[in-house]
Amino acid sequence: MNIVLAHGILGFNIVLGIEYFNGIKEHLEKKFNAKVLATKVDPVKSIKDRGAELRNLILAALGKTGTIPTLNPKENVHIIAHSMGGLDSRLILSPRNPDNIASVVSSLTTVGTPHNGSPVADLCVSFLDGKSPIPAVGTIERKIKDSIQALGVSDGLRDLTTTSATNFNKDNIDNPGVRYFCVAGHGRGLSLTKFLRLDFHKTCLLLLPFHEYMKLKTGEKNDGVVAITSAQRSGWKVVSDPWPVDHFEEVGHNIDRGPTGTPTVFDYLRGYENIIENVR
Repeated sequence: MNIVLAHGILGFNIVLGIEYFNGIKEHLEKKFNAKVLATKVDPVKSIKDRGAELRNLILAALGKTGTIPTLNPKENVHIIAHSMGGLDSRLILSPRNPDNIASVVSSLTTVGTPHNGSPVADLCVSFLDGKSPIPAVGTIERKIKDSIQALGVSDGLRDLTTTSATNFNKDNIDNPGVRYFCVAGHGRGLSLTKFLRLDFHKTCLLLLPFHEYMKLKTGEKNDGVVAITSAQRSGWKVVSDPWPVDHFEEVGHNIDRGPTGTPTVFDYLRGYENIIENVR
């Protein structure tokens, strides 16, 4: 069995001994005797650029570009993609993409992917464009804009906005030769990451966790970045009830871990086992 793990924006394979998909590759290899490829594409570029890289990595791993295969060339691939990685994957499977590789991919399962975009991306891009919904923040707005520009992440963020998602969904239809599945998350909501909002009733700025900002914008539960209805793409099979985790813990990283932090209560490795049992 071939499994490909595709990371999200600002993602990586392994950095300083830390895996993006924390322990997931090794666990799936042992549990299912599978060949698992943890990919690494540009962390900040557009879906188009990241998708092209992902496509090439998969073909190379199957030995279709003259390279020594690291996956089983006799078997198709099951992609598990987190966050933006799910959009990269949809692009390279869409029948409207003349370079699609649906012929070698059996299934795509997305975890916390913003299929309908993310209001957090909308907010970040509003700072970039000088159109912040938060009036008169002055220096704070400039600092946020400078930070986003320093990361070089503007192209990727723009592709994650709700407007871009609408256009992406029109242009990248599902491939009838591929089976599609999805998983959503809702949980503590990146509670160490605060964002500004304007409380119009008190006319003052408050610090708010991402998931509360998201709830204000969408009126629904979310993982701090992606609302449940955005992660659960219409027409796809939902693998399970939403995982009780935030966006980071969907790939095994508990940012609240510590003496005063909230302990991990969800067995995310079992969650990935469930995904593989489903696609099998």
